[in-house]
Amino acid sequence: QFMHKIHGTYCAALTPLNANYSINKELFLEHCNNLLSQDLDGLAIFGTTGEGNSFNVNEKIEAVNYLIDNNIGADKLIPGTGLCSIKDTVIYSKAIAKLKVKAILVLPAFYYKNVSNEGVVEFYKRVVEEVGDSDLKYILYNIPQVSGVSIGLEVIEQLIKLFPNNVVGMKESSGNLDNMLRITKYFNNFSLFSGSDSLALKVCQRGGAGAITACSNISGKLLNYIINNYKKESEIKNFQLLQQLQEQIRKTLLLHEPISALKAFLSVTNNNENWNKVNPPLIKILHPKDHKTVMSLIELIKKMDELLPSA
Repeated sequence: QFMHKIHGTYCAALTPLNANYSINKELFLEHCNNLLSQDLDGLAIFGTTGEGNSFNVNEKIEAVNYLIDNNIGADKLIPGTGLCSIKDTVIYSKAIAKLKVKAILVLPAFYYKNVSNEGVVEFYKRVVEEVGDSDLKYILYNIPQVSGVSIGLEVIEQLIKLFPNNVVGMKESSGNLDNMLRITKYFNNFSLFSGSDSLALKVCQRGGAGAITACSNISGKLLNYIINNYKKESEIKNFQLLQQLQEQIRKTLLLHEPISALKAFLSVTNNNENWNKVNPPLIKILHPKDHKTVMSLIELIKKMDELLPSA
């Protein structure tokens, strides 16, 4: 794994909101500190789970600056910067690059459907060239069920050829294990991150770089343990049990729209109403304490705390 330029367990962090839908920076900072205290390698902020495309560029830049000004290491952050507009993606990515973050996670332009591979490559090519930072690391973001755009082997291959120092990895959230394993087999030292907590183990066993996931907002300790210890699986008595629990947490979370479910969960477990707010078109869970998905997650996380060896 040391061959990968970037590797490890990253949380696709949630973004808490104020009553007026602006970013609740204090709570955001607290959440990021909590996540990092669980030994995660870092945070992918303003991705899908972070409702990245529900905020404007300036708001996001301001929030990233706030985190860094308050001692969140820039090298722990992978902000999502991919927008439909090339110019906006460039403005945002340039501002973020100046902060010396670990990498940026970049969606392809996602409004037009059935676009060609050439079109996807051309989008990224213009972004990388116009940002013009030879040190900036890009992680491509494949989440076709949301973006409508697939990033396949041909696109990866062309982008690595064009920008070997910049394009270092991809977050694969399509849920297609075969596709992930094809990529890890085909490209050496290309950091493939599983977007699924459940599939992370299999991906890492076969040359993947780690995971960037939503569940790790509440079960980061567990995912981190699995990814850090899979090589010693045979020595760990309850390893399979832990992996099954991870799969169960993810499956349970996906019974509901995951972002509102995670925020509702945190509003209950942190006893903080401020957590329970999402941007439209998402809608919050009205009575989280009585909500089936939230209640199930609370039970599963209790079980997680019991099963995990205490640090």
